Amino acid sequence: MFVQIQNQFNPSLNLVVQPGDRETHLALYQLGFQKVAALPQLLYRAVSEFELSALFVGLCQRVSEIGQAMSRYVLTRSPLDAQHLLHEFLKAQPLHQMTKLVKHAWFFQVLAKQQLFFNYQPIFDLDSRRVVAHECLARARNAQGQQFNGQQLIDAALSMNLTREFDNLARSICLTALAEWNQSDRPIFFINVLPNAIAHNPESLEQNFQQILDLGLHPGQIVFELTEVEALTHHPNLHKVIHQIRANGFGLALDDLGSNVALDHYCTELRPDVIKLDRRIVHGCSRYEMKQVMVKSFVQAAQELEITVLAEGLETLEDIEFCRSIGVNLGQGFGLGMPGQTPIGATPEKVVC
Repeated sequence: MFVQIQNQFNPSLNLVVQPGDRETHLALYQLGFQKVAALPQLLYRAVSEFELSALFVGLCQRVSEIGQAMSRYVLTRSPLDAQHLLHEFLKAQPLHQMTKLVKHAWFFQVLAKQQLFFNYQPIFDLDSRRVVAHECLARARNAQGQQFNGQQLIDAALSMNLTREFDNLARSICLTALAEWNQSDRPIFFINVLPNAIAHNPESLEQNFQQILDLGLHPGQIVFELTEVEALTHHPNLHKVIHQIRANGFGLALDDLGSNVALDHYCTELRPDVIKLDRRIVHGCSRYEMKQVMVKSFVQAAQELEITVLAEGLETLEDIEFCRSIGVNLGQGFGLGMPGQTPIGATPEKVVC
């Protein structure tokens, strides 16, 4: 009798989905969903709170991103009849809103527990073959020991609309990490920033400037590298931010030139100190005539604008030599040096007790 009364006050939880296409319909069947008798176009599955997360993970894996965007869902304890379900589906949400939360749950943990760390990829002067700087590459490791690379971090930040929070945290942790290395010769570090994140929060640059001074670093050691992952939109604060970067003594680099970043637009408007040629036009440039024409045109334009050129993705001696021979100033890639946990030639800062 007690069990019957308890069930009346705690009916089962149902995940009800309106699949957006046939493939999603089939995937739901494979995950144990069945038709709602009153509304056959809807599928449901009874779940407990403990099963819900695993079920959404299964949906992430089996349903395409398009299918997730086209399908709607509700979680309900109401009876599965037409009257209740039609009312419930007035509040239905796209399936991808929940699946992306589950897919990127690790990212919330990374931000909350500040689980970022950095590897350092050396940047070489192609004429002298000497290391002249390092790019700081963001990584993360969760409590289970799983590691995430920079692209996974940026994809999660973009998907969850947390680029500002991620970008601010990454810059702060990176600067703190750089202070741990011997700074006697003031090595140079390239730090990636998302331009729309700093354009929406220019105050964060002033915080970085003060943090650098407090840590005993020098602004001239830092080159902020604007990535092309977020399009450089015409945000009203962007030019103000660029001026602020220069006024504080930081360097400015523009990443991935030749992919989605146009030389004639952004270089003439932003006038970076360094442009980085995208690896997709650099890789194999010694063998493909079209790539040679593109790289040469970028180098010639940059020389006229007095901008330093850095080639990314240099993996072969032939590509390295070609870039050096046409006037590319700097290079980075596996053919020159792999990323490491410490900058090349750096030693930990001695702690005086």
